[in-house]
Amino acid sequence: MGLRILKQIGLYIVGAAVLISPMSYMEVWAAEKYPLTYENVKDEDGTYMILTEEEKDYTVQQGDSLWKIARKQLGDERYYLELADANRDVLSDPNLIYPGMVLKMSRTGNIFRKEAQYGGIQMREYSMDLPYGWTIGMNQSGNAGANMVMSGEGEIACLVQDKTKEVLDSVIDWEKCTQQIADHAQKNYNGQVSDLSFDHYYMEDQEDASGELYLYSYIWHISPDDYPNLTCKVCVGLKLTDHIQAEFLGYALDDYDIQGCVRYVTASFEEHFDSESVEEFTANDSNMSIVPESEWELEGMYNSFAYVDEFFTSLLNKATGAEEETKSSREKLMDRMSR
Repeated sequence: MGLRILKQIGLYIVGAAVLISPMSYMEVWAAEKYPLTYENVKDEDGTYMILTEEEKDYTVQQGDSLWKIARKQLGDERYYLELADANRDVLSDPNLIYPGMVLKMSRTGNIFRKEAQYGGIQMREYSMDLPYGWTIGMNQSGNAGANMVMSGEGEIACLVQDKTKEVLDSVIDWEKCTQQIADHAQKNYNGQVSDLSFDHYYMEDQEDASGELYLYSYIWHISPDDYPNLTCKVCVGLKLTDHIQAEFLGYALDDYDIQGCVRYVTASFEEHFDSESVEEFTANDSNMSIVPESEWELEGMYNSFAYVDEFFTSLLNKATGAEEETKSSREKLMDRMSR
């Protein structure tokens, strides 16, 4: 029963995603992943986006060595030399560390910008890459929807706005911000959110692509009581450039790497502002929208939990025949999104 419902929901997602699309469903399905690698690519051909992880503290434990810490915390023991170099101020000898010592650790990774050659989405104020084979349209499910959606092996709803003081205040203390997101999920969606994780990257000296990236990902349990195995992977990306806050809400039902895809799209976002030719800059004139709008603790950031709750609850109800969409609700949504 759960597998059949999952397939039905998948078909409803495809239908919602291609309301406005120049390609058919079969043409938008593609298998693309965008890994963040930590190998040296300076001598390789191609265009890479360089992401530096936020620096974190690690307290040395009994029995630790730089080799063990590098393997455990950075994923590969070969990074122990970089770890030693980053902590030269506290390490007189890399072979001498002791419990309680606090080390700084951060990695710089690369994402091959494989989709840049296709042109992506080009607007006067900004641009971003589009995953190969994906299309742009809109979607709707119940009272949830968006009027700029990338669709392929998943969906990514886009929301590009002028940068606000509220979003800056929300993410300035990222550790506090992550705790607020986790608390909100536990308080309001206990049992429906699992595997919540967070990332923060810097993109410096990369011309128009420079900025900061904030991401959080989780597994959404669509109906944990009735269909415990019915889940969806969700990833939300936020990029802050000089004048813009660009949010990307992505989700996929299968094993597709939606987290890597959202990170790629978010990182590829570029702001185009020429102070010599434009006196005032705004990205708010596109009427881009994601609904429903739901207040939460993080002002300025879109509440993804409210969206996926409404979106997938409505899809599940349709798949099980428990609800029929009414014309009035559709008209109400379209009216909100056209403002």
